[in-house]
Amino acid sequence: MDFSFTEEQKKRREEFYRVCAQLEKDKPHGFSGLESTYDTEAGFNYHLHCAREFAKRGWLSLSWPTEYGGTGNMMDRVLFAEARGYHDIPGVDVFGVQMLAPTLLACASEEIKREFLPMIASGEVQWCELWSEPNAGSDLADLASTAIRDGNDFIVNGQKIWTTGAHFAHWGFGVFKTAPQGKKHHNMSFILFDMKKPGVTIRPIKYMNDFHIYNEVFFDNLRVPAKIVGQENEGWAVVNVLAGFERSGIDEIMRMQRELENAVKYCNETKVDGIPLAKNPLVRNRLAQIAGEIEAARCLAYRVADLQNHNEMTLMDASAVKVFTSDVAERFASLMTDMLGPYGQVKLSRWAPMEGWWERMYQEHFVLSISMGTNEIQKNIMAWYGLSLPRMR
Repeated sequence: MDFSFTEEQKKRREEFYRVCAQLEKDKPHGFSGLESTYDTEAGFNYHLHCAREFAKRGWLSLSWPTEYGGTGNMMDRVLFAEARGYHDIPGVDVFGVQMLAPTLLACASEEIKREFLPMIASGEVQWCELWSEPNAGSDLADLASTAIRDGNDFIVNGQKIWTTGAHFAHWGFGVFKTAPQGKKHHNMSFILFDMKKPGVTIRPIKYMNDFHIYNEVFFDNLRVPAKIVGQENEGWAVVNVLAGFERSGIDEIMRMQRELENAVKYCNETKVDGIPLAKNPLVRNRLAQIAGEIEAARCLAYRVADLQNHNEMTLMDASAVKVFTSDVAERFASLMTDMLGPYGQVKLSRWAPMEGWWERMYQEHFVLSISMGTNEIQKNIMAWYGLSLPRMR
C-alpha cells in the first residue's frame, strides 16, 4: 500500500486532532481509557458529550455508504481513531459504532439497517456485546443461553458474563441458541434488543481496584421482538464478520504512542545518581525497541484499513494486529514498571510517577491479550486460515 497521505487526508487528520485536543480539555480528572468510560457516571457523561460532538460532524458514520449518511472511507476512520487514541478521547461506542454498525452494513436486512444505523450515528444510543458465558468464552459456539421463538418474538433465558458497559447500555447485541437441538454453528442467531426491558438483571463484576467495567447479565423469560441480523440459526457467520471489525483498531496503538512520549519526557527530567535516565544506554535501548514496535503496529493497522477499503481483509489480518498490539502493550507496561522501580507500584500519592499510570496499566494490559478472543485463539486463526497449517489431532 501507499503510506503517504493525500492533501485531503492531511486536512482531515489535522481536523480530527484539533477537535480531539479541544475535547481533552473537558476531560474529568483521572479519566483514562475504556475503563474510565464505564466506571463512573462522570466518565460516561463525558463519553456521551464527546459522542454528541462527533455525531454532529458526521464522524460516527465515517466509511458508511452515503445512502445511510456515511462520509469518507476506511482510512478516514482510521485517522479519526488515531487522533482519539493519541488524546485518549472516548465518544465512539466500541460496540455500536466500531463493531455493530459495520456488521449491520455487511449482513443485516434493509429494515434492520434503516432502524438501527441512525441511532448509532446519533451517538445517543449506547450498546453492549452479549457474548461470553460462564462455560462459553473462547469457544463461543458452546453457549447455553436460549432465545426461543414465540410468534414474532423471542423468549430469552440464560446468562452472559464479562459484559463491558452493560450497566450503562441502552441496547445489546448477542448470540443465543434459537435451535437448541440443531447442529453446532448452525443453531444460534444474532439478535438485537432493548437492555432496559423487564427480564434483564445486571450485576457488577469489579476489578481488584474496585473499578466497575464488567458485568454479569441474566435473562429471565425476557420477551423481545425478533430483530435478527443475518439468517435465523446462522448467527455464527455474523459472529465471524463482526470479529474482524472488533480487532483492527488503531486507538490503543496511538494511546501507547502518547504514553511513550510521556515516558521519554519523564526520562529526560528524572535523574538517578545525578544522571538523567535518558542518558542510561539500557533505558534508551529498551524505549527505542518499544518505539519501533509501536510504529510497526501502526503500519499494520494502516494496512488493515487499506485492505478493508479494497474489500480484501481476512480474519488473519485483523488477528495479526490484535496479537501484536496486545503483546507490545504488555511489554511496554512491564518495561515502565521495571524502570520506575518501587515508585512504579505507587498510586494515589504525590510520589506516584506520571500520576500512577503505570501501576494501573501493569495490572490492566494483560486484558488485551484475553478480550476479543484470546491471543491463543488468534494464533490458531492465523495458522489455519492464513497459513493453511494442519490442525492438531
